Amino acid sequence: MSVQHDVIIVGGGPAGAQCALWLTKIGVSCLLLEPDRIGGLQARSPYTNSWLSVVQATTTAKSVASNMQKNLTSQGCARLRASCRRIERSDTGFGVITEQGRMEARFVVLATGTQEKTGGLEGDPRAVIGLIGLDAIEGAPGRVAILGGGDAAAESYAILSAAGTVDLKVFARSVRARPNHWSAIAAESRYHGPYKVGDGVISYRHERFEFDRMIVCYGWQAALPELSFELDVTEAGYVRVDADMQTSQTGVFAIGDVNERPYPCVATAMSDGVYAANVIQSVLHESR
Repeated sequence: MSVQHDVIIVGGGPAGAQCALWLTKIGVSCLLLEPDRIGGLQARSPYTNSWLSVVQATTTAKSVASNMQKNLTSQGCARLRASCRRIERSDTGFGVITEQGRMEARFVVLATGTQEKTGGLEGDPRAVIGLIGLDAIEGAPGRVAILGGGDAAAESYAILSAAGTVDLKVFARSVRARPNHWSAIAAESRYHGPYKVGDGVISYRHERFEFDRMIVCYGWQAALPELSFELDVTEAGYVRVDADMQTSQTGVFAIGDVNERPYPCVATAMSDGVYAANVIQSVLHESR
């Protein structure tokens, strides 16, 4: 059974939640699709939000996510716990298909964020994918290999070192981390150049390093649902948008980390949500 909305927002992270709240408060019919917890990566992060000026520096990311959920609920934002399986063009705009059925909307807002690159290692029982999964092994004894040359790899090293993990090694095919982060890794613990990951062993040049756990910090990639139409994307797969968050497909907006805008973070994601909401409201007002 098809249900009609003005807007369907796919993804309940900071961008999607802000867009849904803004649209609700200005009187636009919208539905937020999010199968998991509201908050996106904030709901999974073990860190604080000391970068945000609107909360105390000690406020945890998970607390921010919890507040998003409470705000959406208390202010009447419509939310469906469902996954977006496919988005199609329709006579009225778009058909959004979930495991609970098909819904129609005039506009679709993609707030699907990013997901960790796995390097094909997600099936290894020793592997933790991404920095935000680090708390799963923090403080665990044994030999830990960190794979990646970005800030996340360097931060993983700092966190595990502070937690008392002694046998730590960082392997980077290329170094992208900020110089002060990379130089903070002990020289004898960082390895720069080609390496191979085997069954509990990393081969680097003529050496072999055994490990018990590994942290895979290979970066991020845009997460998009299946689409019946094409969007203009960057070489890395991020959606290209204009200043109003509109994509190359009329009626489709992309906000937050899924788009190509610089400085992805909670603050910029929320800003994207406001931009998209106001543009949609303007278009709807002009057409009525």
